[in-house]
Amino acid sequence: MKLDFKLQKTYGSMRTARLKVGQQTIATPALIVSAPALTIHDLAPIEAEQSQVKGLSVDASIISQNPGTEIVQASGGLHRLMDWDGLVIAQPGDFLHLPRVKKNHLTKDGVRFHDVKTGAVRLMTPQSVIESQTKMQPDIMLMLSQTPPYYATHDYIEKAVAINSAWAKAAKAALTPDSPAVLGVMQGAGFAQLRAQSIASLLELGFDGYVIGGISDIDDDDEYDRILKASIDCLPKNQLRMVSDVQSPAQLISTLQNGVDLIETSLPTHWGHYGKALSDQGLLPIKKERFAKDLQPLAKDCDCQVCRHYSRAYLRHLLHMGDPVGTRLISQHNLWYLQKMFVQTRQSIMHDQSPAIVFNGLA
Repeated sequence: MKLDFKLQKTYGSMRTARLKVGQQTIATPALIVSAPALTIHDLAPIEAEQSQVKGLSVDASIISQNPGTEIVQASGGLHRLMDWDGLVIAQPGDFLHLPRVKKNHLTKDGVRFHDVKTGAVRLMTPQSVIESQTKMQPDIMLMLSQTPPYYATHDYIEKAVAINSAWAKAAKAALTPDSPAVLGVMQGAGFAQLRAQSIASLLELGFDGYVIGGISDIDDDDEYDRILKASIDCLPKNQLRMVSDVQSPAQLISTLQNGVDLIETSLPTHWGHYGKALSDQGLLPIKKERFAKDLQPLAKDCDCQVCRHYSRAYLRHLLHMGDPVGTRLISQHNLWYLQKMFVQTRQSIMHDQSPAIVFNGLA
């Protein structure tokens, strides 16, 4: 399964495009919501669908162990198992959570770790990741990527880039006619030259698109913006770009303003879990006492189901009582609100207008 990506319009460094893969056609930039274990934090896939979310990102390393690759395959793939009609992107996951073998756990062959069920030493390889993800049948899958700490030394990052390039070559060789589209993952931490070196090796192999990897642990938004720009400068203009695990509103705005096509984050449901609602006034801490008698909807002019039916006072009551329905409703609203912001951003680009006003709720 290959993807068809067609650039439609640019406005400065921003852009909008059409992505077609399998049965899915998505306008970009598109919000991709993190659903690592096949749920979206406290929400089921159908609740994300009700909020107009178009794409989910799942963690293949978690799913391969529970419920297991075979069960996913027997169910007819990830779409059938979740009853999800939107885009599904499978990521190898952060293998740093695995109980790794202390000596030589990272090599050009893969990652050595202890199996959590049997205790046996196993090797996660670029080939095994492709094989497992192919059986799960997402729309798009990511190669196994060597992601070093962002603030590691130049020598450490240089070695990691070399391993990443070797893994990319092995992943490409493991593809079959049944494999979904696969994205290469750029590494290089904060070193622009190493990032250029990383993407050059990926371009030689010819992936279906590219992920700007290794930036989710940046703790400074200005540094995030700097290295994102440097990374995009190395990428081809006519191919899909993706960023995973966006961690802050400023980073989210940076990805939109710099022309990233698929933007994956857990921010809307993370905020919802803590009772924070997106609005034109910024993030509202609904659990605060000042909302106890506030009969307004969460956001002015929001037409989501939550804002149509419930007031801030009611949602504050649910949060105050510790009722999980409160956090779920706020998460649903946040997904709708952010998805609508993406729609408005695309419309602004198409009409050669600055979408700065769209970002007011996140500034």
